[in-house]
Amino acid sequence: MSRAVDAALGAGALALAGAYGAMATAIPVSMLSDAVGPGGVPLVVAGLLAFGGAGVLIKTALVGGGTAGKQPDHQRAAGLFVILVAYVVAVPLLGYPLAVGILAAAVAFFAGGRGIGIVAFAAALAGLFWFGFVKLLGIPFPSGLLFGG
Repeated sequence: MSRAVDAALGAGALALAGAYGAMATAIPVSMLSDAVGPGGVPLVVAGLLAFGGAGVLIKTALVGGGTAGKQPDHQRAAGLFVILVAYVVAVPLLGYPLAVGILAAAVAFFAGGRGIGIVAFAAALAGLFWFGFVKLLGIPFPSGLLFGG
């Protein structure tokens, strides 16, 4: 990409982070809120987005734009986006643990992984998420429509 496109991308990420952070701070606090508050996680996401946008701007200023002769791999990004959309659609139907396992397997397969290792990776990640959230933190996962949720 060109230097101007990279700079616009970084500036756009910073603007989006600012808007998202402003919306997060506007979320009303109720008596049921925990110590983090209703805007805690969105504020972290806004901060990470701002950090990424600033990084792009700094890289553009110091190094310049991307390589001129090489085209970015938009097909790979589009494939990952399709997997993400399928995951978002699948969560209410399949429930979180099964959907996150399928997401992990799909991303690993898309990245070139093959064989039983993908299944083991997906099962381990889904199990780790379930154990961490449900057992350790006491946060129940949505079970999905197929499993009586």
